[in-house]
Amino acid sequence: MAFVNLMLDSSRSDAQKSEAKEIAWATLAPPCGNDLQLIQQDVVAGVAHLLCIDEEFYTVIRPEIAANGLELVIVAASGVNSVKHVSAIHAKAKADGFKSVRIHTKHPDAFLRMGRDLGYERAETIIRAEL
Repeated sequence: MAFVNLMLDSSRSDAQKSEAKEIAWATLAPPCGNDLQLIQQDVVAGVAHLLCIDEEFYTVIRPEIAANGLELVIVAASGVNSVKHVSAIHAKAKADGFKSVRIHTKHPDAFLRMGRDLGYERAETIIRAEL
């Protein structure tokens, strides 16, 4: 499984990096919704990381401190073979010393079904009204 940080990838030319980032952001735009620009700013600032996994799955992740220790936050994700790739993210997070993984999703019921074997359970619900 190849994890590629698209902001730090030295194996591609500048043109290839630019194209890869365009594809990633286009793929991530629907799950990011109105927060797309804020998430992009976090990536540019180095607060979050834009990853491509096996050229078919894109995600933005960031580390946070939680009550139980270091927590990996999957801010947004999109692509194919989600279960396989989220499982790989879990394994890498555990190996890197993270104590938990939290996922932001607009489709919690679907993800709870997909993530059942990984131990996901509903932790909170956010309700927002646009003014």
